[in-house]
Amino acid sequence: MARRRRFGVSVPEELAASLDALASKLGRDRSSLVAEALRTFIHDHIHLLEPHRCAGVVVAWSRGGDGLRQKLEEYMDIVKGHMHTHIGGYCVNILVVEGDSERIASLAKDLSSIPGCVARYIPLGSLASPGGRDEHDTRRA
Repeated sequence: MARRRRFGVSVPEELAASLDALASKLGRDRSSLVAEALRTFIHDHIHLLEPHRCAGVVVAWSRGGDGLRQKLEEYMDIVKGHMHTHIGGYCVNILVVEGDSERIASLAKDLSSIPGCVARYIPLGSLASPGGRDEHDTRRA
């Protein structure tokens, strides 16, 4: 078993209450939920520390599509596939992307800069790693 390290984290009361409720519902302790959340966050962002080629999915949603189509046209060099649909008043776009990590990060940032738009990048892993192993994957196997 991996060695554990304690540290204090202060969070808003509402967030702590939600964490407690979720831990109870899932039958897990807070520490395991926080550790899982940190692993996921680090996995999704650690690739930004070192430029490399990568692939993943960008999910972007907003109440209106203003500006989104124009931004997408600026990044067609890395967008390999695109799905667009409407759900419950939201305009939802799913983009399959491949290219330089800095360019993909720029796309997600530019989409998030559109008023009312939220964008999340989910990396599939580094394409440059030998044997298909993702050297940036911090999740347990």
